[in-house]
Amino acid sequence: MGSRIDIDDNLVIERYNELKNLKKVAKSFGVSLRPIKRILSKNNIILTNRRFDVNHSYFSIIDSEKKAYWLGFLFADGCVRQTKSGSQVVLKLSNKDENHLIKFKEELKSEHKIVYHKNKTKTKKGFDSYSDNCLIRINSNELVNDLIKQGCKPRKTFIIDRPNIDEKYLKHFIRGYYDGDGNFFYSEDTKLSVVTIVCASKKFRTFIIDTISKIPNIGKIHEDDSRYTIKITNIVGIVNFLSYIYDDSKVELTRKKEYYEKYREYRRSVESSYCGRLRGSYVKTS
Repeated sequence: MGSRIDIDDNLVIERYNELKNLKKVAKSFGVSLRPIKRILSKNNIILTNRRFDVNHSYFSIIDSEKKAYWLGFLFADGCVRQTKSGSQVVLKLSNKDENHLIKFKEELKSEHKIVYHKNKTKTKKGFDSYSDNCLIRINSNELVNDLIKQGCKPRKTFIIDRPNIDEKYLKHFIRGYYDGDGNFFYSEDTKLSVVTIVCASKKFRTFIIDTISKIPNIGKIHEDDSRYTIKITNIVGIVNFLSYIYDDSKVELTRKKEYYEKYREYRRSVESSYCGRLRGSYVKTS
């Protein structure tokens, strides 16, 4: 028989409470898993199934711009699941937004792996359509329970409502939701421009409209119940809304903010050209 490895029980318990991972604890002591399991079992320590580290209490209190933003983004594109085997937060994005998923992973200090795969869907004409996606699954009862407390619920599509956060963080939350389920389009040829926000929950659309209606000079906000959309179509309202959510932001979906900034430059050039034409058409009379 091999000799019994002598490790201080209190040190093992302390290290396990810190790392929450059997392999890491065993590696830190330079031993196999067996003596670590024996010590923890002897001291009635319940073993966790967590394989990867993450900040499990990240959403317990929404007290910063970034937390409000990511809560809004999960309201739009995230999914929380509760099963008998545990709870899970899932966020799936197109591969073109992989860097945004990495930002989310880093913000939560997550060691979970990002998975890449092709998603197959049927088009209206019956053809197969493929898209490249990346996703992260985070197993955490604490994260899921806190997200539900903040209003991000399982099977949330038709039932989400106003988030349970302080009013001073609402614009960051709305930026997160818009980055997930909003869109902005403009055409230099047709002069058409429109902001669209999609949400199937009537209560949530009402909350968004009530909130962004307070933006100065926002103008008319259109709601289409049949298409589950909110629209802003007037130029001043579009600029003021996008300025409200993006100016001085610390976290955002880069491509959407860049598209807004490109539009701002376009509007400046249009306005400059218009003012130039007005000056050129002025004729002084005696």
